[in-house]
Amino acid sequence: MTMDLDDRARAVLEELKRQRQEGVDAVYLEQETIDGLRTALGAMETKVSSAVVPEAKPEPKPAPKPEPKPAPIEPVASSSAPPVEVAEVKPKPIAKPVRKAEPAGPSVLPPPPEVNLPDGDPESRMSWLRDLVVACPTCNANLNPGAKVVFGVGNPAADVFFCGEAPGHDEEMKGEPFVGAAGQLLDKIISATGLTREGVYIGNVMNWRPQHDQAFGNRPPTEEEMNFCLPYLKAQLEVVQPKVIVALGRTAANALVQPDPSAKMGDVRGRWWEFEGVPLMVTYHPSYLLHNPSMLGKRRVWEDVLLVMERLEMPISDKQRGFFQ
Repeated sequence: MTMDLDDRARAVLEELKRQRQEGVDAVYLEQETIDGLRTALGAMETKVSSAVVPEAKPEPKPAPKPEPKPAPIEPVASSSAPPVEVAEVKPKPIAKPVRKAEPAGPSVLPPPPEVNLPDGDPESRMSWLRDLVVACPTCNANLNPGAKVVFGVGNPAADVFFCGEAPGHDEEMKGEPFVGAAGQLLDKIISATGLTREGVYIGNVMNWRPQHDQAFGNRPPTEEEMNFCLPYLKAQLEVVQPKVIVALGRTAANALVQPDPSAKMGDVRGRWWEFEGVPLMVTYHPSYLLHNPSMLGKRRVWEDVLLVMERLEMPISDKQRGFFQ
């Protein structure tokens, strides 16, 4: 025989009363059973988390044939026994999101240092300055793991001072400027003039490689970083006293001559500027030629180098003039 909904509801309530009398204070009800109780007893929606089965009022049968009303159902809860609670499966706590580490980047720097060079010959003065820069607390605090402070190299009494922007990975590992692929290309350019790497002076605006959160490549130094390192660069220029400075790349040009920010590199290169009273020529960085190996770029760099050679009154052969004709 199939039980109607009212009969099943009464059976459930009777079972709850029986278990309460046996000392059971919490039972688990299937959702289907709860829904059936709500429909049969006409109860309002009950919170599942801590629901107590309320007193149900019998629902009158529709006319015309009224059926006998069911006997009132006693409330489940009473003063003599704890209320029957619907068991609840508590959700697991949601894990808090892990906060990612802040990306590496420029730190707040102290004011630029004051450098007072001692008297002496260029070699001894440059040696003193090298020791000062290599031991600089700020330079060392901004190094990448395993890196070294990068100081200039070459002839401390050279006529030409080649100045780049900042060290790359190869340079910071060795502690010497222009030793990677761009440095090898620079050596070829210097050699084409008839000079040698040892006969010129090569340095950078920056003494450390700017930190960043990328796995490869380089970050241009900030204005604050360049301003901090400029006194060290000016001290090197004071020792070398070159006749010409060659600024390699737009960043070095911005640090030394500060051209119009909206000007293109083509408008800045190939003309004479001045820094600390020394004539300065801006040209493309060797890394630009590596990434843009066109004949036009090489020819423009060589045109700038020829202007430097003319300024130094160096002999220029027909072969040198006709390299990119």
